[in-house]
Amino acid sequence: MKRLCLMRHAKSDWSDPAKDDFERALNPRGIKAARFMAKYISSSEYKPDAVLCSTARRARETFEPLHALLPADVPVVFRDELYHAMPDVMLDEIHQAPADAKTLLVVAHNPGLVLLAMGLAEDPDEEVALRVANGVPTGGFIVFEFDIDDWKGVKEGKGRTVFFGRPRDLMASSEKP
Repeated sequence: MKRLCLMRHAKSDWSDPAKDDFERALNPRGIKAARFMAKYISSSEYKPDAVLCSTARRARETFEPLHALLPADVPVVFRDELYHAMPDVMLDEIHQAPADAKTLLVVAHNPGLVLLAMGLAEDPDEEVALRVANGVPTGGFIVFEFDIDDWKGVKEGKGRTVFFGRPRDLMASSEKP
């Protein structure tokens, strides 16, 4: 079995409209969400043992807090191809993931990320899959399980959606007594 985790970058800063989109940083809310999600993911059963991350600044800044919490031997690959990639490009990158990785995290962007998530699920009527179809917010985290031995087996309609979390919801639930 392989587990694929998809994460959209956290909230980015739009205060400078002249700034190149690729170089936009996280805003304070995004930084807070990225730090929270790093702690959440690193202490969960979804902790990755391999990572693919877009090279866009906001994606790298989203991943940095988690990277600091992962073991040093976790392979991390930053790929220009993941910047605003569509599902077919993301799948090509996923298919090249390290064979020994059981849980792969991909940090990327919408609209490709939500389109990929919608396409992967074999369970479109499930509540979690319906939430995904309504959009992947900034910092959103989705987990699929595939009954495969090789990452090349990740195909549309073959994944079982096992988790969907939004930073806002997860933060609110962690604050409850």
